[in-house]
Amino acid sequence: MTSTTRRSVLAGAALAASFAVAPAFAQAPTEIELFFPVPVDGQLARDMTALIKEFNEKNPAIKATPVYTGSYDETLIKTRAAMKAGKPPAAVIMSANFLLDLKIEGEIQKLDDLIKADGKTNDAYMGQFFRALHGNAVLDRSVYGVPFHNSTPLLYVNADHFKEAGLDPEKLPTNWEELAAAARKLTKREGDRVTRWGIMAPSNYDYGGWILQALTQSNGGQWFNVDYGGEVYYDSPSMLGALTFWSDLVAKHKVHPAGVQAGGAVSTAFLSGQASMMLLSTGSLTHIRTNAKFPYKVAFDAGRDDERGAADRHLVLHVLRHEGDLVGELRVGADMG
Repeated sequence: MTSTTRRSVLAGAALAASFAVAPAFAQAPTEIELFFPVPVDGQLARDMTALIKEFNEKNPAIKATPVYTGSYDETLIKTRAAMKAGKPPAAVIMSANFLLDLKIEGEIQKLDDLIKADGKTNDAYMGQFFRALHGNAVLDRSVYGVPFHNSTPLLYVNADHFKEAGLDPEKLPTNWEELAAAARKLTKREGDRVTRWGIMAPSNYDYGGWILQALTQSNGGQWFNVDYGGEVYYDSPSMLGALTFWSDLVAKHKVHPAGVQAGGAVSTAFLSGQASMMLLSTGSLTHIRTNAKFPYKVAFDAGRDDERGAADRHLVLHVLRHEGDLVGELRVGADMG
């Protein structure tokens, strides 16, 4: 998993068999299941049901049934249980973290033959996705998954709070020093009690690791070898610097709450005005757009200016352009209220 992405559609053991043997005019449709998690805010479960309904209408020879399977880890556990029971799902939406492990265990199969049968090469097939997403799907030059539900951490800002604190919502923080300084001005206290946090970020499993990875890359490093997954860099200066920065927001600057913060609690605090900024997935953008009663802005991770950051920018703008009827003219820091 890169900080750019979180999910991939992984081929289950039944995928190729289900589609390969289905006759063009079968009397009864081939029935398959799709397991999927919902790890972010919003209406992804309802959207998934709508997508499957559309698929079934366009492919009458196949009847796909979506099965909500909880978190990433719960989805992995339920998928493996279904495999042991001899009833594997045809496909699974799962954290790309599991891709290599599933391949090693022989629990997924290559999509190469299906791609070839569709008249494409692997390179041509993967060419429709941003290059930064290829690591979620390709191992040893073979395709094992389809990038899907891809997301990246995004900075959300309450524009009214910025104005109230004497900050310019048209000039959002571009580095960690500016981010911490803004958070200090935005934090409100009544005596020893904090009534509004300057910034919040989710730290629950495995959201927290994803945010920390983004901060590490913003600090010019990686926390694992992208070419060899067995090598990790948890004690590197860039990793320790990122962890120190996050820790300082809590203990030194006192602008971020202590303890484990769940993603849902972070978005709730932002929407209720109890947090002025938050680092959260682009997957929560529609949820914020639908429920925010105030003007807000979004920006990329403060301090990031590298190739991976450029890939994130393209991904975020791609997401935003799909809401062009609401967003209008887009730019970094564009008004979202």
